[in-house]
Formats: sequence, structure tokens, C-alpha cells
Amino acid sequence: MIVRLESPDDRAASLEVERAAFEGPVEPAIVEAVRDLEGSFALVADDDGAVVGHVQMSRAWVGETAILALGPIGVTPLRQRRGIGSGLVRAALDEARRRGETAVILLGAPAYYGRFGFGPAAALGLANPFAGVSEDGFQIDEEDFQVVVLERSTVLEGEVRWHPSFG
Repeated sequence: MIVRLESPDDRAASLEVERAAFEGPVEPAIVEAVRDLEGSFALVADDDGAVVGHVQMSRAWVGETAILALGPIGVTPLRQRRGIGSGLVRAALDEARRRGETAVILLGAPAYYGRFGFGPAAALGLANPFAGVSEDGFQIDEEDFQVVVLERSTVLEGEVRWHPSFG
């Protein structure tokens, strides 16, 4: 298995991975909304020509500073818990560094993403714009909002903004 940049031929399979991983239309809709925007890129886990994992990176902002948002990230259900997601996160962060990005934010489980260098965004004074209970009853906790700073001289301050498709 290899992790590589998503090609145009992978797009339909990437959406199917997200749909299967999350059992619904929300994550594929986010991918479709952001995938062609400036600053966005995606990686796939390719197992002998079959896409079994996908991670989307898209432009986000803290104040006027352009950064990246990681997600959605999905792995085909039968292939979960085998390190594919970890490989996608590591490769996405490597690609972000290669592109000169300064920071990456996400909403996710601190116990999982901490191993990749993510930490609580609140420690940098950043507030989670999605904290609380959503209209569908889904709870997003403040500690789920995490950041990894890729460029040490980066100062992050101001309002946090994801692409509107995340809201």
C-alpha cells in the first residue's frame, strides 16, 4: 500500500471511501465543496490500485493567516484499525510542510491526533467555532479543536474560519 496525492481518476473512489467510513452524505459533500479550491489537496491510500483511504486538506484561516484544515479523513470500514489513517495523517502533514504551510487545524479525538503533534487550540488562545451541540444533537467539545504549528515563527490570533461547508 502507498499513500499518494489524489489524482482526478481517484475522485469517485475517494467519495465512496468517505461515504462508507461515515455512513452518510455529510463528509463527501464537504470534500466536493472544497477539493477544487485554492490551497486544497487530498491524499489517498492506494492498495494495488484500489483507494482504501482518503484525507482532504483545505484552506482555513486564523484571523488573516491562511492555514490548512485536515478533514474529512476516512478509511474503508474493512480496512480500519490497520494504520491506514495514521499513514494518511502523517503524509498529509508532510505534504503541508513541503508546500510551506504554517499550521493545520482539525476537529477530532485528542487521544488519537496528539501522536501527530496536534494539541489543544485553546492553549494558543483559539476558540472552537463549532463547540456545543449542533442542530442534529451531535456534541463537539472545545478540546476536539486541535492545531499543529508547522512553522515555529507562526503567530495565530483572531477568528478561526473553516470553509462554510464545514458549518
